[in-house]
Amino acid sequence: MYAMKFPQRVICILLLVAVGWVPAPSFADPGVGQKLFKKKNCALCHNINNPGTVFSPVCPGLQGVRHRHSKDWLRQWLKDPAAVWATDDAGVRDINARYFRYRGSQPKPRESFMATIIGKGVVLTDEEIKVLIEYLWKL
Repeated sequence: MYAMKFPQRVICILLLVAVGWVPAPSFADPGVGQKLFKKKNCALCHNINNPGTVFSPVCPGLQGVRHRHSKDWLRQWLKDPAAVWATDDAGVRDINARYFRYRGSQPKPRESFMATIIGKGVVLTDEEIKVLIEYLWKL
């Protein structure tokens, strides 16, 4: 059996990526995401040091977000929070459950601040979403 040497493997992989048979690896810099988090003023509502069970100053803390939501869910949420909120999926129900537990009140229908206010004014590109998620994954 013929075994490819390292340079030959690299060339083959690059060719496969070039012709679209293998997706190119995606790397996003969490440091860029951290800067973007500050630039977009996310900290006005979210505290990166608080767990997701603490809604202070207004919205859930982001510490450990990777344990609560998938990257795909976050990607959709950051792209169009109103559309995700309308689905009332497991991620939305989880946010609501944590919110009402934190506030010490009974669950009831409510609007999401992110979906109704912030999401309309803060538009993120796909690349910005990617770097923000990588930053959040490091928290």
